[in-house]
Amino acid sequence: MVFKPTLNLTEQIAEGLARKIVRGELAGHERIQELKIASELEVSRGSVREALLILERRHLIELVPRRGAVVNAIGKAEATAVVRNLAAAEETWFATKIEAIRNKDLPELVQALSHLSAMEEAARQRDVFGLIDARAEFYMAWLVDADRYTRAVFESMLPSSQVVLRDLLQNHRVDGHDVARYYRALYEALANRNSARLSELLGAFRRRLCTLCVEHFSDVEPAPMPQSVRRWSRRMESA
Repeated sequence: MVFKPTLNLTEQIAEGLARKIVRGELAGHERIQELKIASELEVSRGSVREALLILERRHLIELVPRRGAVVNAIGKAEATAVVRNLAAAEETWFATKIEAIRNKDLPELVQALSHLSAMEEAARQRDVFGLIDARAEFYMAWLVDADRYTRAVFESMLPSSQVVLRDLLQNHRVDGHDVARYYRALYEALANRNSARLSELLGAFRRRLCTLCVEHFSDVEPAPMPQSVRRWSRRMESA
């Protein structure tokens, strides 16, 4: 989920951990142990720590004092915020792309189409992870020439939106075919330079996902404090 052609070691570690979080292999509130990861990957602890800072910027983890890195749990409020903010970023960026398409044919159209086909095939195969991976690649195709600030906006929100979509797909709140059809319609609106249709699609999809997030997700319970932190807190309160 990093929009770069090549990845250094730290970014590769971050990508691997992000993939585990997006796929649910690392669950909300789960602690990521630096030493364990460094040992498993045969890398320095410093490289792992730098990778965790990347994941924190993408809102996949939280670095908690005295506890270390903890996977962010996504609840109702977080899920709806991700959906709304990503849709707002999409509308601004895709409007810019429509202006560019008016002047010339963009290679992004061809690249995005191949990822769209991968989404549709994943939907036919009921492959949840294939679908969300192809969706990420779809965005990457459109962001190939984005400035650093636009990339930063999408990099910070897209991973969490992948977690939200995965959860909705796995729990049958969203159908993969509907997701693929939506992105097909979005692609056609972009290819046809149809700003009104683009805005209509983004608005309808945002409202639908927000409704499903409210219905499906629960309020996030605070992460349990370790015994050592609870003892320290009690000492501070009694001091």
